[in-house]
Amino acid sequence: EEGTWTPGITFGGAAVGVTTSIAAGLYTKVGNIVTVTGHVLLTSKGSSVGSADITGLPFTVRNTDGAYAAVALRLVTVTYANAFQAIAGGNGTILSLEEITEAGTVTRLTDADFANTSRFHATVTYEVA
Repeated sequence: EEGTWTPGITFGGAAVGVTTSIAAGLYTKVGNIVTVTGHVLLTSKGSSVGSADITGLPFTVRNTDGAYAAVALRLVTVTYANAFQAIAGGNGTILSLEEITEAGTVTRLTDADFANTSRFHATVTYEVA
């Protein structure tokens, strides 16, 4: 199965005033495995605050430790400590955005790390619920 999906971004679970000029995604699903790609270009990050998540995955991620999936990610005009990463967690349709220091400390990216012109590209393959 092939299709499209619409990726979005939230801060603290909300997207008040978030606007985009690009929000496009594709997916390919074979059995219970799906690969999704997405691209978002913000024109305003809005006024919501808190942890950043990419939203709108077309299928729910399976809720088991072995099904959590790391995300291939490109961030533009986003600040972070040392390195960025993302994970598709179980029983959800979001990608949690994180930063990791050289010492191994992981924290969530937040609205403060994004600009009105931030952009991301993401690709992940995961097992569906």
